[in-house]
Amino acid sequence: MQLIQSVTRVAALLGLARRQFDADSSVFEDSETGLTFASYTSDRNITFRVAIPDPVPDDKIFDTVLQVVAPKDVGWAGWAWGGSMTYNPLAVAWANGTSGVVVTSRIAYGYFSPPENPDAKYTVLKTGTHVNATHFQVTAKCTGCSRWGDNDTGFTELDPAYQSTMAFAYSNTPVDTPGDEASNFGIHDSLGHPIFDLSKAKNADFAAKVEKL
Repeated sequence: MQLIQSVTRVAALLGLARRQFDADSSVFEDSETGLTFASYTSDRNITFRVAIPDPVPDDKIFDTVLQVVAPKDVGWAGWAWGGSMTYNPLAVAWANGTSGVVVTSRIAYGYFSPPENPDAKYTVLKTGTHVNATHFQVTAKCTGCSRWGDNDTGFTELDPAYQSTMAFAYSNTPVDTPGDEASNFGIHDSLGHPIFDLSKAKNADFAAKVEKL
């Protein structure tokens, strides 16, 4: 019993115990898409938003929506659903010229340009995706971002009953080939680990709403 209590205390100190901290995210009601997001803005003025269905299925396998809004002089902005830059689904977004936005599904295994991730698919939604004189914005549905892993290593899942530590990164250096989803890109200039309250990101009739975007 003493060992269990000690492990619990250490886990709490390391931030491994759930429900220990206030969320960094806030609620954002998006009039353009009609979705409710949990939203966080970094010190580089990059905003990351997440929307999920209500209710979520018991197996925690569900589509999510990610929205990224970033200044155009950001080379690329990255998002990690599992709170770290390795071994979980990533999204990397960048502006492609004056009118287009690219979002690509990646998974990282080390400090090199991450390869494409076949287990998570992003579908860019026309509504909520655009570029103006100062910023680019992409809104994308992800299939395969709510639960990941395998039978050997175990599975990790998003559960709105608990706070979720996410991660972001960005670079001011452009990707090698902006028009190519498979483009290589350099290491990030900065990163962060915001805590999201996904209970505030729930959307009734989620699939129907997303289908119209």
